[in-house]
Amino acid sequence: MLVHTYTVEVDHDFRRYLTGIGKFTYGTLDYQGDSRSDKTYTLEGDVIYKMTRNLWIKGTLRRDILDSNIAGASSASTL
Repeated sequence: MLVHTYTVEVDHDFRRYLTGIGKFTYGTLDYQGDSRSDKTYTLEGDVIYKMTRNLWIKGTLRRDILDSNIAGASSASTL
């Protein structure tokens, strides 16, 4: 299998105690010796709230998509 993955990430501090992170990932999976070829997409958003120097709360929302050229092998999920 030959895998390529590319990621772009953007961070922004809204306040000293509040950070937002956005991330997009694109990948290809080529199965050597087989006709199957998959593409993966991930879109992720994080929010970090820094209550104290040692205590942080993090929330994450992520959407994963697998797009395959094989019928019935594609999938999508939200976490």
